[in-house]
Amino acid sequence: MKSSSKVFAAILVVVGVIQLSIGIHFTKLLDTADGYWGSILVLQQSTSMVKDTDDFYNATKSGHSCFPSRKRNSQYQKDEATIIYLETAHVNLHYETFYSFIHTICNCNNDKDSHWSINTNTIPHFYVGPDYMLTVGFERVLREYNATTCGPIYFGTPEVDPHLTIVTTSYPSDFQPGHKRQYHNLINDPRYIFICHEDAPLLEENATNVFFLTPRHNRYIVPSFFPPAFVQRHSKSIRQRHPEKPPMFLVLGSFNNAYRRNIHSLVYPLKHYRDVNFTIRFLGGASASATNDVLTKILHDNFPKDSHKIEFLPRVDTDEFMVCVSEADVVLPLVEGGNFYHEKGYQGGRKLTSSVMWGMGFHKKMILYRPLADVFGIKEDNKTYFLHGDATATLP
Repeated sequence: MKSSSKVFAAILVVVGVIQLSIGIHFTKLLDTADGYWGSILVLQQSTSMVKDTDDFYNATKSGHSCFPSRKRNSQYQKDEATIIYLETAHVNLHYETFYSFIHTICNCNNDKDSHWSINTNTIPHFYVGPDYMLTVGFERVLREYNATTCGPIYFGTPEVDPHLTIVTTSYPSDFQPGHKRQYHNLINDPRYIFICHEDAPLLEENATNVFFLTPRHNRYIVPSFFPPAFVQRHSKSIRQRHPEKPPMFLVLGSFNNAYRRNIHSLVYPLKHYRDVNFTIRFLGGASASATNDVLTKILHDNFPKDSHKIEFLPRVDTDEFMVCVSEADVVLPLVEGGNFYHEKGYQGGRKLTSSVMWGMGFHKKMILYRPLADVFGIKEDNKTYFLHGDATATLP
């Protein structure tokens, strides 16, 4: 099969039926009018199931062997510990990245950046706060994660000055001289790590303690780690547990902004596969710029004949959100050239699309824009990862 950069050789090419480990058959179909829907449907029941993740869970527990045993040192006082404070910027904002930051601190890999390396002769004590910015669901997940970390997790701000503060949310403007947050004065301060959620070339060049969230940067953490016990317990989708249920595709995050997710690209598969039973779940799309009623109307207006296949779940608490992700079979980032390269979108892969992070962390199948897959080193295997080109339905 040959194709140019945007046009495939035929209008519709059935590449073949591929058995997936999640217990479905996935017929790879190509919409070749302008070169998108590089993968999407016909799914049939299969008897194969995904394996449990015992090896992953056990490997995680053994990854902190350079630190003293928490059990053996249970009488350690807090003033004898290395205090690490994960500073929360807002309620329910970027919670999903915190597990990766703790995991990186606990990881005994000598190749990690020195900013993430701490004294391994003491047990680290992690504080997540301030406590009024933590939801009940997030605290539940942290309590469970606490059982497998290299040090205990506490809620709230530490009583003494921390040895290391991880500012979990920052933006380039926060580092401007005169900004109220005064981060400018803390550039290259070894007591601070800043996680920057936007591209910032000047910070990349001059600020060694500023980290980004994709491999398109010199210093980065890909936040795709989730508490292993939780991932293991929720390793099977609804269809795996109930084979009579239809396959579920998952769209994560807000979709009222076209430069985040191009939901118009769903029009083609919904139209051409109306006789196929499947569900597309939209999860957690509420934002300051759009109410749930507005988002519901957007979905109805875009897919008036397919509303029975659309499921919209408003933003739920952290633990419920993670369960909702685990219930899906395939993650759809809905990223293509129009939003991948746009400055208001994903900045050519220099800004994180959280869908990929969730898909990787929960070991989900994903249908990915090829340049986006390249950012994370994801290779097409037609079993877990299916790659596509640009969308037929372009952004306005």
